[in-house]
Amino acid sequence: MMRSTNFKKAVSFFALASVFSMAGCQKDELLEETATAPTPPATSSKAVEGKYIVVLKNGSAVSKQELRDRLIKNLGISKERVSDVFNGASEGFTGNLSKNEVQQLMKDENVAYVEPEQAVLLGKGAASPSSTYSTSTTASTQTIPWGISRVGYGDGTGKTVWVIDSGVQSSHPDLNVDKTRSKSFISGVTSWEDGYGHGTGVAGVIGAKNNGIGVVGVAANATIVALRVFDDTGYGTLTRIYSALNHAYTYGKAGDVVNMSLRVSASTMLDDLVKKVAAKGMFVAVAAGNSYIDCKNDSPARVIATNVFVVSNMDSYSKFSPSSNFGASVRFAAPGSNILTTWKGGGYVTGNGTSYAAPHVAGILALTGGRVNSQGLVSNDPDGKPDPIALK
Repeated sequence: MMRSTNFKKAVSFFALASVFSMAGCQKDELLEETATAPTPPATSSKAVEGKYIVVLKNGSAVSKQELRDRLIKNLGISKERVSDVFNGASEGFTGNLSKNEVQQLMKDENVAYVEPEQAVLLGKGAASPSSTYSTSTTASTQTIPWGISRVGYGDGTGKTVWVIDSGVQSSHPDLNVDKTRSKSFISGVTSWEDGYGHGTGVAGVIGAKNNGIGVVGVAANATIVALRVFDDTGYGTLTRIYSALNHAYTYGKAGDVVNMSLRVSASTMLDDLVKKVAAKGMFVAVAAGNSYIDCKNDSPARVIATNVFVVSNMDSYSKFSPSSNFGASVRFAAPGSNILTTWKGGGYVTGNGTSYAAPHVAGILALTGGRVNSQGLVSNDPDGKPDPIALK
């Protein structure tokens, strides 16, 4: 059993180490959206040289905090070299480590994973402000976006959706944001407010209020918990994403939904945590990605598990988007083209991408308690197996 565990750690590490060479030859993509270009702009997810994430095993006789401190001390790692420490369902740390230290950690029976840190950057053209729609107190100004109408919508009051993204604007008049449970995972930054816009856009698709202004979300008035991992420039890290998901697992409950409109290069530790969240009875909606490639090498889009819903992007004609990723892990297609939604600053935008497709499914999951129906199949799916079109 020990040999099997060590082998798993080694495979995980060396697979992720290949990110250094892969980043330059595969199509970089994440969750970028634009309302003016047919294909979203390039983004990147690449390993950070010399920086690693260490995740500890569960079930140790001593506390994980004590175990973590012991590992750091035994290796002679100074506090200055440890950049992040995370706690909860999974515990560990991220720091600058030598190759020798990495090898020692991989052999340690108390260590579950050692993976390179990844820098993740959102595309610059996340969305374009809509000049047609603005907030108002007049009921006639409210619209039901085509995607919401297509998949169906309802009252999401009392339903919780954890949005791992760039934060969410808490003062947006069309959103119900839980200020108590929302949290920033950016080191040294306590504000979880959205300075980039993307998270607010995702939140609107999920749960914009049916209040007579702006737009309506799939699970209207659902409670949005903002877990901020991307800063005002759209920069994030694998550590932040893992820590936020770890937090959602620790404090969420069965029936809650997690939306992950993001991607990193293949990460076994992130994939396994997604499966752990799903096994708890929480539902995870994941964007397939926007590079028109098979998402089999992307995390968490490659995850195939009960309660995990990877989503591709289709247009209003039920055609597969020419920018959407595809593959065996994709369970549904949903509207992701020309989607009108909320944005930072209290306004609204129209944008494109699987980041807008996934929250349609997240809203459905919140309303139905994990059931997604279908309304036919998407056309032009490049993998030869058309994705079912999501329906409430």
